[in-house]
Amino acid sequence: MTRNDYLNHIWKPYPAMPYSSLAAGRIYRIQKEGESLDLTLLRDQKTHKIHFEKGPPYSEFLQEGDLVAVVSAAEICLLAPQKQALPPRHFQKDLFEKWSLYLQALRNFFQQQGFLELRTPSLVACPGTEPSLDVFATPLKVGSFQKKLFLPTSPELHLKKALSLGAEKIFEIANCYRNGEVTERHQPEFLMLEWYRAYENLTSIKQDVQNLISHLASALRLTGPEKVRSYSVAELFKIHCDFDFLPTTTQEELKALAHKLGVDVRSAESIDDFFFLIFMEKIESQLPPDELIFVEKYPPYQAALARLTDDGWGDRFEVYWKGLELANAFHELNDPSLQRQRSNEDLQKKNDLGKEAITLDEEFFVCLEAGMPPSGGIALGVERLFMAFEGISEISELRLFPWRSPNS
Repeated sequence: MTRNDYLNHIWKPYPAMPYSSLAAGRIYRIQKEGESLDLTLLRDQKTHKIHFEKGPPYSEFLQEGDLVAVVSAAEICLLAPQKQALPPRHFQKDLFEKWSLYLQALRNFFQQQGFLELRTPSLVACPGTEPSLDVFATPLKVGSFQKKLFLPTSPELHLKKALSLGAEKIFEIANCYRNGEVTERHQPEFLMLEWYRAYENLTSIKQDVQNLISHLASALRLTGPEKVRSYSVAELFKIHCDFDFLPTTTQEELKALAHKLGVDVRSAESIDDFFFLIFMEKIESQLPPDELIFVEKYPPYQAALARLTDDGWGDRFEVYWKGLELANAFHELNDPSLQRQRSNEDLQKKNDLGKEAITLDEEFFVCLEAGMPPSGGIALGVERLFMAFEGISEISELRLFPWRSPNS
């Protein structure tokens, strides 16, 4: 009789877990000596060795990788034969235990600060208007009715609607989706933490970031940043590029600066492109990795959903630590006319780039017209902050089933 004969004619397929068993797990090693049998089972990342003076019936057909239960000193129950090698993944229990505690500590911080956790939709009319982002679209079908919906790139629009409805201190840890992004720091599906404070500005949000990181370091017994520093965009361009950056700095001036610095800008098509290429190569790469860095006061074309300061800068900041961009904060724009203008400009940029056509969320503008309070808000990459704490280089390590680049 062969193993296949046993599996096809004698084994009772995939039995339930026996009510009483001495041990269970995946066979890690089989050792035979005469009539005796030693099985080493792997379970919960621990090995358990089971000795039989005489091999139970049909034990000669067991092989490494099978899932079994030891029912008694003379009986083994085959729960599931390994017919195929497991996928090339490993369940890192220690890492995922840390990840679970980290998520709990995140929620504990905001609950202790009096924030209310919300849950916004994962099927939305508008996924966000950021020109550089590719989106996931899916059709909604109800009888003869059809409508194109999207997976959100951020929960921002719905959380701001909540502010208009009367919410004041809110947060969400949301699944977000961005197409075309599979790198060491990007997955098409990821977790984003957003929080908002109605009737407050970025001073409170900045303090929240520092308090949150201190809380996590203490709660999880991890090492936080050595120092906290703040720089304006203009200060960083002066330090690293010897350039006097102004809100009125033009595309031609940035192009000339790029050539002077030796930055390859052949792919640049807009003033945003020139800004990013110079910033990433000459500034972002030079930020001290052990310090928590706040970069403030962006040029007006980088204001996105932030209001402008009195001296013409975008009132927002980004947060860096361990070479990672962790978060993006706005002193939120709540002027409906100006918001619609910027959103339409974003849609035009998306159209010029040949990206998926989307329409604006008109309910969002209804809420702005009804009155959204001036607020401070921030979006933080949940995986990225954990990566910074734990020294993890690839975001895929935090996904049990990550997407891999087709070129890897």
